[in-house]
Amino acid sequence: MKVLGWWVAVLGVAVAGLGPRASAAAGKYDGSVPLVCAATTVSECDADGRCQRRNAEKVNFPPLFKVDVKAMKLWELGAEKPRETAIRNVDRANNKMILSGAEGERGWTVLVNEANGKMSATAGGDGEGFVIFGQCALP
Repeated sequence: MKVLGWWVAVLGVAVAGLGPRASAAAGKYDGSVPLVCAATTVSECDADGRCQRRNAEKVNFPPLFKVDVKAMKLWELGAEKPRETAIRNVDRANNKMILSGAEGERGWTVLVNEANGKMSATAGGDGEGFVIFGQCALP
């Protein structure tokens, strides 16, 4: 049932991103309002270069999370005990918003395309790396 709930949440974000509101909001994924993002594809790689597809929860990455640039926080949605982490840096380049921070022994970056909300993220730790792709939507 937990997996079904996660897929419903992912589909909800995807549908929200495809609706008429998304076209009217083109260029609004710039952090001026909070975003809801869903991780749809995750790859876990080890130091030897071997990579495997995983789901976000297996690699301790929230499958659904909220980005609030004004509050400089990123937090997990839909969890019994939601985690939150501080955004330490916000940068912009070529209509991309680039967020970065650290949690525990991992550093991370989240890149959001300001025109369409497509999301790419990376996280790295000692001998491990993760590449995550997904979609952000306006709540």
